[in-house]
Amino acid sequence: MLHEDLKKWFGFESFKPGQEEIINNVLNNVDTLGILPTGSGKSLCYQLPTYIKQKTTLVISPLISLMDDQVMQLKLQGEKNVCCIHSGMDENEKQQNINCLKQSKFIFLSPEFILQSYNFKLIKDLTIGMIVLDEAHCLSEWGYDFRPHYALIGKIVNHFQEATVLALTATAPSYLTFDLEQILNKSFSVIKNSMNRDNISLTHKNFADDDEKLKWLLPTLEQSGPTIIYVSSKKMCLSLAQSIYNYGFLTGIYHGDLSYQERHTVQHQFINNEIPIIVATSAFGMGINKKDIRTIIHFHLSTSPSSYMQEIGRAGRDGKQSQAISLYQPDDSYLLETLLFTDIINIEDVNAYELSQFLPPEKSDILDVLRTQYTFAQLRNIFDMAYKRKKTGYIRMLGYKNIDQCRRSYLIEFFDESLVEKPELCCDNDCELKLINIINRKKVKRKMDFNEKIQNLFKK
Repeated sequence: MLHEDLKKWFGFESFKPGQEEIINNVLNNVDTLGILPTGSGKSLCYQLPTYIKQKTTLVISPLISLMDDQVMQLKLQGEKNVCCIHSGMDENEKQQNINCLKQSKFIFLSPEFILQSYNFKLIKDLTIGMIVLDEAHCLSEWGYDFRPHYALIGKIVNHFQEATVLALTATAPSYLTFDLEQILNKSFSVIKNSMNRDNISLTHKNFADDDEKLKWLLPTLEQSGPTIIYVSSKKMCLSLAQSIYNYGFLTGIYHGDLSYQERHTVQHQFINNEIPIIVATSAFGMGINKKDIRTIIHFHLSTSPSSYMQEIGRAGRDGKQSQAISLYQPDDSYLLETLLFTDIINIEDVNAYELSQFLPPEKSDILDVLRTQYTFAQLRNIFDMAYKRKKTGYIRMLGYKNIDQCRRSYLIEFFDESLVEKPELCCDNDCELKLINIINRKKVKRKMDFNEKIQNLFKK
């Protein structure tokens, strides 16, 4: 019967691994955490049950670009009853979507939007059949100290008590289930496929300094195919993009200070191969959806295996061979440690807040949000635990740069997984890996020397 519904609504003959089990759970009203690799069709896991049950689905999503992509895909499938409201819209567009709320099968909102009381009134009387937490790892990775409204999602779930909750992610640290159950006060059935992506080879390179990194990087980009380069900060994003542009490539940047329209334009250009390379910060790189990305380069190491697996998961969503390459130089450890730990909220900050002592506005604002639901004792425990988790993930990534064992096994061990079978092109510690050879044309108009002119004549 379920296969008939799949054929009827989507025209597919069979499910991808994990999809059928998750959908059966949802249809039986079982709250579920689905962990499926990037590109394995997680959106089908809520779309098909929505059509079968004919009840509205609320999708809580972390990024505007993810919402826009999902809405676009649904509309391309012919779905008209879908709406999305976010800060990138002008007032007229927002109002049009608000007017469509009651008729919508799919509603896409961020936690920050929903939890504003005047916005919650827009949906509180709707009959919601399912609540989807898209990119559910954000609840653990971003909740509390970055996107505190994620820690309050339980208020939404508690209001729509008849709704089935489906949490979906491609990367799940071992504590994600615990966090979900604590924040939502629900028990979850976990359906998990391996987070390993066989078609992405893993390589790491150590350098003396950033100049050496750049000397390796620039010529490598000539044959890397569509590429995302992850950096640790917006400042570095601009600096590195300028260096790549000066070398001759049209390059996009993708970070939090860009306007909605700017990010939309860059992603559109990248998807349509108008630019071959994007330099992105990690929080915003997750919003880039292009199936034929061949190379992911981390100019700076990720701060945890969870982040790294999520970020390299942008590559090879079409199933073709792709590569993930991380770079490191000794000063990076100080840079990453500073970014990771300098501004985090700690027990001392909670104590100061409790005593009404001065705190930086950013920390005070976060604690203002969290205090609507958590006691001071709970907050002290939360931020102590968050620090220990960050440190564990960070140390694991520092170990990645010097290991002589299989990189793939090392990463997935962090998620309590073991590698059953190594792919032929696994990692640089297991086999002789050759870099992908897909030419990126130089399109920046500048004066070329004779050798470059000859070389470009023969590039396909």
